[in-house]
Amino acid sequence: GPTVSDGRAYVMDRQPKDRDATERIHCVSSATGQKLWTFEYPAEYRISYTAGPRASVTVHAGKAYCVGAMGHFHCLDATNGKVVWEKDLQSEYEIQMPIWGIAASPLIYEGLVIQQVCGAGGACMVAFDKDTGKEVWKALNDRGAYSSPVLIRQEEHDVLVCWTGDSLSGLDPRSGIVHWSHPFPPS
Repeated sequence: GPTVSDGRAYVMDRQPKDRDATERIHCVSSATGQKLWTFEYPAEYRISYTAGPRASVTVHAGKAYCVGAMGHFHCLDATNGKVVWEKDLQSEYEIQMPIWGIAASPLIYEGLVIQQVCGAGGACMVAFDKDTGKEVWKALNDRGAYSSPVLIRQEEHDVLVCWTGDSLSGLDPRSGIVHWSHPFPPS
């Protein structure tokens, strides 16, 4: 879905194989619809649902955080679309790719951008430094799901709530330490 911030609307799409397969991030004026910029990158899909990216762009402090269905993760300058940093989550985290691809939107918390990566070796959820893209923590040895993480207050503490393919878990958003977890396997 589209994201609107500071007079701009951001949305992602996919160009299929009849053209070189790519994902694109578009930024348009929210008042006029005039195209401001487009950022495009190769993205060959190896998933069952090929209709395009499912995550919304997250905009914060002049940056646009975008994750594609195959795990291409970009931090772009929100005003001009220039790359600040980028990560190939598939190669870095050996994603246990759901049939629909990566679908959760990035969440900003303090100096972090938190993403459901669906990676192997306890990297279902990963927090990155929002300015550099450097990994800060990783947590949960779960399969991925379609749900974006959310932040709640519980007993005077911030808690990152993650609905994965195997559990509903509450994590410390600063460290990734699991406060609580309830099995929630698919049926």
